Amino acid sequence: MINILAVENNQKKSSVIYSALSDKSRYHLAIVDSGYTAIEAVGLKKFDLIIIERDLSFLSGLKTAQSLRKRLSDNISPFVIIGEKLEEQEVEDFISTGVFDFWQPPLSIQRIRLTVESVANGWRSPMDNLKNYREYLERLGR
Repeated sequence: MINILAVENNQKKSSVIYSALSDKSRYHLAIVDSGYTAIEAVGLKKFDLIIIERDLSFLSGLKTAQSLRKRLSDNISPFVIIGEKLEEQEVEDFISTGVFDFWQPPLSIQRIRLTVESVANGWRSPMDNLKNYREYLERLGR
């Protein structure tokens, strides 16, 4: 069972994530709509992957990721960030929090499942982030 926390305040994106990960025999998915609720959730349960929307209300996706990383300290659960047209500095700031991958809307059910399975089967350390960072920049044409 793969435990996943999604921090998403957009109903359409939440629905796509839910559709992709609704197989209850494989995934346990919790969806919250704020960074503050996510911080509380990681205090109650260990998650194998945390999906974070960049454009959250009140507490930004970056602040949420930074707060979660501090709260998790010993737990190296990777993050996936959802956001359009992230700037290079913003990507680097997210990478330092333990980002495994970046998703640009519109979200793809296949991409979500592939990322979750990649994390479950092969993510070992934040060093894996460097490969994904380079791939992300290539997708942006940089």
